[in-house]
Amino acid sequence: MKTTLVTGADGHLGKAVAQRLLAGGGRKLILSVRADGEEEKERKMLRLGKLASDARCRMVFADIGDSAPFDEIDAAEVSEIVHAAAATSFGVDRATAAIVNVAGTEKLLEFAGRCPGLQRVVYLSSLYATGLNSGVVKESPLEAEPAFANHYEWSKWNAERSVIKSKDLPWQIHRVATLLAENIDGVVIQQNAIHNTLRLLYYGLLSVIPGVPETRVYMTTTSHACEAICRLLEDGESGRVYHISDGGDAACTLGQLVDVVYDTFNDDPDFARLRILKPLFCDLESFNTLAEGAAQLGGAMAQALHSVAPFAPQLFNDKNVQVEATTAELNGLRNPDMKSLLEDVCRYLANTRWGLRKAAMENQS
Repeated sequence: MKTTLVTGADGHLGKAVAQRLLAGGGRKLILSVRADGEEEKERKMLRLGKLASDARCRMVFADIGDSAPFDEIDAAEVSEIVHAAAATSFGVDRATAAIVNVAGTEKLLEFAGRCPGLQRVVYLSSLYATGLNSGVVKESPLEAEPAFANHYEWSKWNAERSVIKSKDLPWQIHRVATLLAENIDGVVIQQNAIHNTLRLLYYGLLSVIPGVPETRVYMTTTSHACEAICRLLEDGESGRVYHISDGGDAACTLGQLVDVVYDTFNDDPDFARLRILKPLFCDLESFNTLAEGAAQLGGAMAQALHSVAPFAPQLFNDKNVQVEATTAELNGLRNPDMKSLLEDVCRYLANTRWGLRKAAMENQS
Protein backbone atom coordinates (compact mmCIF):
# COMPACT_ATOMS: atom_id res chain seq x y z
CA MET A 1 0.00 0.00 0.00
CA LYS A 2 1.29 3.46 -0.92
CA THR A 3 1.78 6.14 1.70
CA THR A 4 1.13 9.67 0.44
CA LEU A 5 2.25 12.78 2.31
CA VAL A 6 -0.08 15.74 1.71
CA THR A 7 1.24 19.08 2.98
CA GLY A 8 -1.23 21.86 3.68
CA ALA A 9 -3.87 19.17 4.13
CA ASP A 10 -6.17 21.58 5.97
CA GLY A 11 -6.16 24.03 3.06
CA HIS A 12 -9.06 24.05 0.63
CA LEU A 13 -7.35 22.26 -2.23
CA GLY A 14 -5.08 20.13 -0.03
CA LYS A 15 -8.05 18.79 1.91
CA ALA A 16 -10.02 18.08 -1.24
CA VAL A 17 -7.08 16.20 -2.77
CA ALA A 18 -6.63 14.17 0.41
CA GLN A 19 -10.31 13.22 0.40
CA ARG A 20 -10.12 12.18 -3.25
CA LEU A 21 -7.00 10.08 -2.66
CA LEU A 22 -8.53 8.34 0.32
CA ALA A 23 -11.74 7.59 -1.58
CA GLY A 24 -9.69 5.96 -4.34
CA GLY A 25 -8.35 3.35 -1.93
CA GLY A 26 -4.96 1.67 -1.87
CA ARG A 27 -3.28 4.44 0.12
CA LYS A 28 -2.43 5.57 3.60
CA LEU A 29 -2.13 9.32 4.09
CA ILE A 30 0.16 11.47 6.20
CA LEU A 31 -1.57 14.83 6.60
CA SER A 32 0.82 17.67 7.35
CA VAL A 33 -0.93 20.63 8.98
CA ARG A 34 0.38 23.84 10.57
CA ALA A 35 -0.97 24.68 14.02
CA ASP A 36 0.17 26.97 16.82
CA GLY A 37 -0.86 25.43 20.14
CA GLU A 38 -3.42 22.90 21.25
CA GLU A 39 -6.44 25.10 20.57
CA GLU A 40 -5.52 25.53 16.92
CA LYS A 41 -4.74 21.82 16.61
CA GLU A 42 -8.28 21.05 17.76
CA ARG A 43 -9.71 23.53 15.24
CA LYS A 44 -7.67 22.00 12.44
CA MET A 45 -8.82 18.50 13.36
CA LEU A 46 -12.42 19.67 13.27
CA ARG A 47 -11.80 21.24 9.87
CA LEU A 48 -10.40 17.97 8.54
CA GLY A 49 -13.49 16.12 9.76
CA LYS A 50 -13.50 12.44 8.82
CA LEU A 51 -9.94 12.65 7.53
CA ALA A 52 -8.70 13.28 11.08
CA SER A 53 -10.41 10.18 12.44
CA ASP A 54 -9.87 7.75 9.55
CA ALA A 55 -7.56 4.88 10.49
CA ARG A 56 -5.77 5.24 7.15
CA CYS A 57 -4.72 8.81 7.97
CA ARG A 58 -2.10 10.13 10.35
CA MET A 59 -1.86 13.81 11.21
CA VAL A 60 1.47 15.56 11.65
CA PHE A 61 1.58 19.13 12.91
CA ALA A 62 4.39 20.92 11.10
CA ASP A 63 5.20 24.51 10.16
CA ILE A 64 7.19 24.75 6.93
CA GLY A 65 8.62 27.98 8.29
CA ASP A 66 10.54 25.92 10.86
CA SER A 67 14.08 24.76 10.18
CA ALA A 68 13.20 21.04 9.98
CA PRO A 69 9.42 20.75 9.55
CA PHE A 70 9.32 17.11 8.45
CA ASP A 71 11.56 15.51 11.07
CA GLU A 72 8.60 13.72 12.68
CA ILE A 73 7.95 11.80 9.46
CA ASP A 74 9.84 8.61 8.63
CA ALA A 75 11.19 9.24 5.14
CA ALA A 76 11.36 5.50 4.50
CA GLU A 77 7.57 5.13 4.60
CA VAL A 78 6.72 7.90 2.11
CA SER A 79 6.10 6.81 -1.48
CA GLU A 80 4.31 9.93 -2.80
CA ILE A 81 4.13 13.62 -1.90
CA VAL A 82 1.57 16.26 -2.82
CA HIS A 83 2.87 19.67 -1.75
CA ALA A 84 -0.16 21.91 -1.29
CA ALA A 85 1.06 24.04 1.64
CA ALA A 86 1.36 27.69 0.61
CA ALA A 87 0.47 31.29 1.39
CA THR A 88 -2.08 31.86 -1.37
CA SER A 89 -3.21 35.48 -1.01
CA PHE A 90 -2.35 37.76 -3.94
CA GLY A 91 -1.66 40.42 -1.32
CA VAL A 92 0.91 38.37 0.62
CA ASP A 93 4.04 40.32 1.57
CA ARG A 94 7.39 39.34 0.08
CA ALA A 95 8.93 38.10 3.34
CA THR A 96 6.06 35.72 4.06
CA ALA A 97 5.97 34.52 0.47
CA ALA A 98 9.71 33.84 0.58
CA ILE A 99 9.53 31.93 3.87
CA VAL A 100 6.42 29.86 3.17
CA ASN A 101 6.28 29.39 -0.60
CA VAL A 102 9.95 29.42 -1.58
CA ALA A 103 11.96 28.22 1.44
CA GLY A 104 9.12 25.91 2.50
CA THR A 105 9.18 24.19 -0.88
CA GLU A 106 12.95 23.84 -0.72
CA LYS A 107 12.64 22.10 2.68
CA LEU A 108 10.01 19.78 1.25
CA LEU A 109 12.29 18.92 -1.67
CA GLU A 110 15.18 18.25 0.74
CA PHE A 111 12.94 15.84 2.66
CA ALA A 112 11.80 14.22 -0.60
CA GLY A 113 15.44 13.55 -1.46
CA ARG A 114 15.70 11.45 1.72
CA CYS A 115 12.73 9.21 0.81
CA PRO A 116 14.29 6.02 -0.64
CA GLY A 117 11.02 4.67 -2.05
CA LEU A 118 9.68 7.93 -3.48
CA GLN A 119 7.70 7.42 -6.68
CA ARG A 120 6.28 10.92 -7.20
CA VAL A 121 6.39 14.42 -5.77
CA VAL A 122 3.71 16.82 -7.02
CA TYR A 123 4.12 20.56 -6.55
CA LEU A 124 0.80 22.42 -6.73
CA SER A 125 1.59 25.70 -8.45
CA SER A 126 -0.50 28.40 -10.10
CA LEU A 127 -1.00 29.47 -13.70
CA TYR A 128 0.10 32.88 -12.49
CA ALA A 129 3.55 31.55 -11.64
CA THR A 130 4.09 32.50 -15.29
CA GLY A 131 3.93 36.13 -14.19
CA LEU A 132 3.06 38.93 -16.58
CA ASN A 133 3.98 36.93 -19.67
CA SER A 134 1.41 37.31 -22.42
CA GLY A 135 0.85 35.21 -25.53
CA VAL A 136 1.30 31.45 -25.60
CA VAL A 137 1.93 29.83 -22.21
CA LYS A 138 3.39 26.38 -22.83
CA GLU A 139 3.11 23.31 -20.61
CA SER A 140 6.77 23.57 -19.75
CA PRO A 141 9.18 25.42 -17.44
CA LEU A 142 9.67 29.12 -18.15
CA GLU A 143 12.95 29.86 -19.88
CA ALA A 144 13.47 33.24 -18.22
CA GLU A 145 12.18 35.05 -15.15
CA PRO A 146 9.16 37.20 -16.06
CA ALA A 147 7.84 40.33 -14.39
CA PHE A 148 5.23 39.74 -11.70
CA ALA A 149 2.06 41.45 -10.55
CA ASN A 150 2.61 40.54 -6.90
CA HIS A 151 4.84 38.62 -4.48
CA TYR A 152 2.62 35.54 -4.61
CA GLU A 153 3.38 35.05 -8.30
CA TRP A 154 7.07 35.71 -7.71
CA SER A 155 7.21 33.09 -4.97
CA LYS A 156 5.41 30.42 -7.00
CA TRP A 157 7.79 30.95 -9.93
CA ASN A 158 10.79 30.65 -7.61
CA ALA A 159 9.37 27.51 -6.02
CA GLU A 160 8.84 26.02 -9.49
CA ARG A 161 12.48 26.76 -10.28
CA SER A 162 13.58 24.89 -7.15
CA VAL A 163 11.48 21.89 -8.16
CA ILE A 164 12.90 21.84 -11.68
CA LYS A 165 16.45 21.96 -10.34
CA SER A 166 15.76 18.78 -8.34
CA LYS A 167 16.71 16.57 -11.29
CA ASP A 168 16.98 13.38 -9.23
CA LEU A 169 13.39 13.61 -7.97
CA PRO A 170 10.34 12.23 -9.83
CA TRP A 171 8.63 15.62 -9.81
CA GLN A 172 5.56 17.03 -11.48
CA ILE A 173 4.39 20.65 -11.48
CA HIS A 174 0.64 21.25 -11.65
CA ARG A 175 -0.25 24.85 -12.54
CA VAL A 176 -3.82 25.24 -11.31
CA ALA A 177 -6.20 27.96 -12.51
CA THR A 178 -8.30 30.06 -10.11
CA LEU A 179 -10.92 27.93 -8.34
CA LEU A 180 -14.35 29.33 -9.28
CA ALA A 181 -16.61 26.73 -7.65
CA GLU A 182 -16.62 23.35 -5.96
CA ASN A 183 -18.23 21.58 -8.89
CA ILE A 184 -20.49 22.12 -11.89
CA ASP A 185 -23.42 22.98 -9.58
CA GLY A 186 -21.87 26.38 -8.86
CA VAL A 187 -21.57 25.92 -5.09
CA VAL A 188 -18.83 28.04 -3.49
CA ILE A 189 -17.30 26.89 -0.21
CA GLN A 190 -14.10 28.91 -0.05
CA GLN A 191 -14.07 32.41 -1.48
CA ASN A 192 -11.01 33.91 -3.16
CA ALA A 193 -10.10 37.03 -5.13
CA ILE A 194 -12.61 36.42 -7.90
CA HIS A 195 -15.52 35.97 -5.46
CA ASN A 196 -14.48 39.09 -3.57
CA THR A 197 -14.47 41.03 -6.84
CA LEU A 198 -17.94 39.71 -7.71
CA ARG A 199 -19.17 40.92 -4.32
CA LEU A 200 -17.80 44.41 -4.98
CA LEU A 201 -19.58 44.48 -8.34
CA TYR A 202 -22.85 43.29 -6.80
CA TYR A 203 -22.83 46.07 -4.22
CA GLY A 204 -21.77 48.74 -6.73
CA LEU A 205 -18.39 49.36 -5.10
CA LEU A 206 -16.40 49.05 -8.32
CA SER A 207 -17.24 51.73 -10.85
CA VAL A 208 -14.09 50.96 -12.86
CA ILE A 209 -12.16 47.78 -13.58
CA PRO A 210 -8.49 47.74 -14.59
CA GLY A 211 -7.80 45.71 -17.71
CA VAL A 212 -8.88 45.21 -21.29
CA PRO A 213 -12.02 43.26 -22.28
CA GLU A 214 -10.06 40.79 -24.45
CA THR A 215 -7.87 39.48 -21.61
CA ARG A 216 -8.67 35.84 -20.90
CA VAL A 217 -9.42 34.77 -17.33
CA TYR A 218 -8.58 31.18 -16.40
CA MET A 219 -10.73 29.26 -13.93
CA THR A 220 -11.56 25.71 -12.89
CA THR A 221 -13.53 23.82 -10.24
CA THR A 222 -12.20 22.13 -7.13
CA SER A 223 -13.62 18.78 -8.22
CA HIS A 224 -11.99 18.96 -11.67
CA ALA A 225 -8.66 20.05 -10.18
CA CYS A 226 -8.72 17.16 -7.68
CA GLU A 227 -9.57 14.61 -10.34
CA ALA A 228 -6.79 15.87 -12.60
CA ILE A 229 -4.21 16.06 -9.78
CA CYS A 230 -4.95 12.53 -8.60
CA ARG A 231 -4.92 11.05 -12.12
CA LEU A 232 -1.61 12.69 -12.94
CA LEU A 233 -0.13 11.66 -9.60
CA GLU A 234 -0.95 8.07 -10.51
CA ASP A 235 -0.37 7.94 -14.27
CA GLY A 236 1.41 11.13 -15.35
CA GLU A 237 5.06 11.38 -16.31
CA SER A 238 7.88 12.71 -14.15
CA GLY A 239 9.62 15.92 -15.13
CA ARG A 240 6.46 17.42 -16.62
CA VAL A 241 4.53 20.67 -16.19
CA TYR A 242 0.75 20.27 -16.40
CA HIS A 243 -1.93 22.96 -16.75
CA ILE A 244 -5.14 22.26 -14.84
CA SER A 245 -7.29 24.87 -16.48
CA ASP A 246 -9.41 25.72 -19.46
CA GLY A 247 -7.35 26.26 -22.59
CA GLY A 248 -6.92 29.54 -24.40
CA ASP A 249 -9.55 28.62 -26.99
CA ALA A 250 -12.22 28.04 -24.33
CA ALA A 251 -11.40 30.60 -21.64
CA CYS A 252 -13.76 33.40 -20.68
CA THR A 253 -12.55 36.92 -21.46
CA LEU A 254 -12.77 39.73 -18.94
CA GLY A 255 -15.40 41.44 -21.09
CA GLN A 256 -17.49 38.27 -21.28
CA LEU A 257 -17.13 37.79 -17.54
CA VAL A 258 -18.51 41.26 -16.81
CA ASP A 259 -21.41 40.76 -19.23
CA VAL A 260 -22.35 37.38 -17.73
CA VAL A 261 -22.04 38.70 -14.19
CA TYR A 262 -24.34 41.68 -14.76
CA ASP A 263 -26.87 39.76 -16.84
CA THR A 264 -27.11 37.19 -14.04
CA PHE A 265 -27.14 39.67 -11.17
CA ASN A 266 -29.99 41.56 -12.85
CA ASP A 267 -32.18 38.49 -12.31
CA ASP A 268 -31.89 39.27 -8.60
CA PRO A 269 -34.65 41.78 -7.63
CA ASP A 270 -32.51 43.53 -5.00
CA PHE A 271 -29.70 44.12 -7.49
CA ALA A 272 -32.02 45.12 -10.34
CA ARG A 273 -33.78 47.67 -8.13
CA LEU A 274 -30.52 49.59 -7.59
CA ARG A 275 -29.88 49.91 -11.36
CA ILE A 276 -26.13 49.54 -10.90
CA LEU A 277 -24.24 50.24 -14.11
CA LYS A 278 -21.49 48.03 -15.47
CA PRO A 279 -18.04 49.31 -14.51
CA LEU A 280 -15.88 50.99 -17.10
CA PHE A 281 -12.52 49.53 -18.11
CA CYS A 282 -9.56 51.77 -17.31
CA ASP A 283 -5.78 51.73 -17.72
CA LEU A 284 -3.53 50.65 -14.89
CA GLU A 285 -2.14 54.11 -14.16
CA SER A 286 -5.65 55.56 -13.77
CA PHE A 287 -6.70 52.69 -11.54
CA ASN A 288 -3.64 53.07 -9.32
CA THR A 289 -4.26 56.81 -9.03
CA LEU A 290 -7.86 56.15 -8.03
CA ALA A 291 -6.81 53.50 -5.50
CA GLU A 292 -4.21 55.79 -3.94
CA GLY A 293 -6.71 58.62 -3.62
CA ALA A 294 -9.35 56.37 -2.10
CA ALA A 295 -6.82 54.97 0.38
CA GLN A 296 -6.37 58.42 1.88
CA LEU A 297 -10.11 58.71 2.46
CA GLY A 298 -10.64 55.17 3.72
CA GLY A 299 -13.99 53.44 3.73
CA ALA A 300 -15.59 50.70 1.63
CA MET A 301 -14.36 52.05 -1.70
CA ALA A 302 -10.75 52.10 -0.50
CA GLN A 303 -11.05 48.51 0.70
CA ALA A 304 -12.62 47.48 -2.59
CA LEU A 305 -9.89 48.97 -4.74
CA HIS A 306 -7.18 47.66 -2.41
CA SER A 307 -8.46 44.09 -2.81
CA VAL A 308 -8.26 44.26 -6.60
CA ALA A 309 -4.91 46.09 -6.84
CA PRO A 310 -2.48 43.15 -6.30
CA PHE A 311 -3.90 41.28 -9.30
CA ALA A 312 -4.73 44.28 -11.52
CA PRO A 313 -1.62 44.12 -13.77
CA GLN A 314 -2.60 40.61 -14.90
CA LEU A 315 -5.79 41.96 -16.42
CA PHE A 316 -3.77 43.73 -19.14
CA ASN A 317 -1.83 40.60 -20.18
CA ASP A 318 -3.72 38.15 -22.35
CA LYS A 319 -2.40 34.61 -21.96
CA ASN A 320 -3.06 31.81 -24.43
CA VAL A 321 -2.73 28.88 -22.03
CA GLN A 322 -1.92 25.54 -23.63
CA VAL A 323 -3.57 22.39 -22.23
CA GLU A 324 -3.30 19.89 -25.10
CA ALA A 325 -0.58 17.73 -23.55
CA THR A 326 -2.30 17.73 -20.16
CA THR A 327 -5.65 16.78 -21.73
CA ALA A 328 -3.97 13.90 -23.56
CA GLU A 329 -2.39 12.65 -20.33
CA LEU A 330 -5.83 12.83 -18.69
CA ASN A 331 -7.39 10.70 -21.46
CA GLY A 332 -9.56 13.56 -22.65
CA LEU A 333 -10.74 14.84 -19.26
CA ARG A 334 -11.50 18.52 -19.87
CA ASN A 335 -12.23 21.55 -17.77
CA PRO A 336 -15.95 22.37 -17.33
CA ASP A 337 -17.35 25.24 -19.40
CA MET A 338 -16.62 28.26 -17.26
CA LYS A 339 -18.95 30.68 -19.06
CA SER A 340 -22.08 28.72 -18.16
CA LEU A 341 -20.75 27.84 -14.70
CA LEU A 342 -20.15 31.52 -13.95
CA GLU A 343 -23.90 32.13 -14.18
CA ASP A 344 -24.59 29.45 -11.56
CA VAL A 345 -21.85 30.83 -9.31
CA CYS A 346 -23.27 34.35 -9.52
CA ARG A 347 -26.75 33.06 -8.65
CA TYR A 348 -25.39 31.06 -5.72
CA LEU A 349 -23.41 34.00 -4.34
CA ALA A 350 -26.30 36.46 -4.77
CA ASN A 351 -28.87 34.07 -3.26
CA THR A 352 -26.67 33.31 -0.23
CA ARG A 353 -25.23 36.85 -0.07
CA TRP A 354 -21.74 35.34 -0.24
CA GLY A 355 -22.57 32.76 2.40
CA LEU A 356 -24.08 35.13 4.97
CA ARG A 357 -27.67 34.00 4.45
CA LYS A 358 -26.64 30.34 4.53
CA ALA A 359 -24.68 30.87 7.75
CA ALA A 360 -27.61 32.69 9.35
CA MET A 361 -30.00 29.86 8.46
CA GLU A 362 -27.57 27.29 9.86
CA ASN A 363 -27.28 29.26 13.12
CA GLN A 364 -31.08 29.38 13.46
CA SER A 365 -31.54 25.66 12.85
